[in-house]
Amino acid sequence: MSNTLVLAGGGVTGIAWEIGVLLGLRDEGVDLATRAHRVIGTSAGSVVGAQLLGGPDLEHLFASQVADEHHELKPELDLDLLVTVFGLMVDGGTTSDDQRRHIGDLALGAATVDEATRRRVIEHRLSGIDWPDRDLVITAIDAHTGEFVTWTKNSGVSLVDAVASSCAVPGVWPCVTIGGRRYYDGGLRNGANAFLAEGSDDVVVIAPRIGGPSPAIDAEVERLRSTAPTVRYIQSDEDTARAVGINTLDPDFRRPAAEHGRRQGRRAAALFH
Repeated sequence: MSNTLVLAGGGVTGIAWEIGVLLGLRDEGVDLATRAHRVIGTSAGSVVGAQLLGGPDLEHLFASQVADEHHELKPELDLDLLVTVFGLMVDGGTTSDDQRRHIGDLALGAATVDEATRRRVIEHRLSGIDWPDRDLVITAIDAHTGEFVTWTKNSGVSLVDAVASSCAVPGVWPCVTIGGRRYYDGGLRNGANAFLAEGSDDVVVIAPRIGGPSPAIDAEVERLRSTAPTVRYIQSDEDTARAVGINTLDPDFRRPAAEHGRRQGRRAAALFH
């Protein structure tokens, strides 16, 4: 039986929430770190996937999320640009390279911190972590063509660059240069890209939906239900959304996100028994 874990995007609070969910599940005897044969990570989920398979223990990861000290950046948001970017997504997703190429044009022209400054944040998140032996798939989008791409340990791309590209929210963080091309956040296809789990026997999708509903994610999960014998779908709830607020990129809200994630993980363990 093949088990696939899908970790969706959701900003820095999404990272904290997903780590909390994974630890809460383990509190109740469900250890997805050892259970999953394959992990698919998009944006925040790419960070958590890399940490889960190749990093320190979940307790340590959780402690770093609830600590006051951090190495994250708090971006200056161009709200008009973000409205334009995300306005191109229908039902929380894009369906064509043309849509994604248009978003890429906006991303390439946006004023952000430089790549090196942003890369240092990703390096700190992944300190001491390299591509794991198990199958880790990380999503991104070619800013020039709009093509959706996936990175694995066989892609010839460093893990830091792969994760940085997957986390490069257009209009917020710089596109990431890999092999002379520029890439941005795979979550602009949709936040989970759960279709990549097709063919698996057992799928777990963990999605921090703090920023609002995403029919595009829901539709892919429903399609998976028609093919995979078992699909479990864990989403953030209203209590989490109220505690964290709408700015998923604000590192000051990592603690409530992690704590509510752990609460939800403990409750979601019932799905596995």
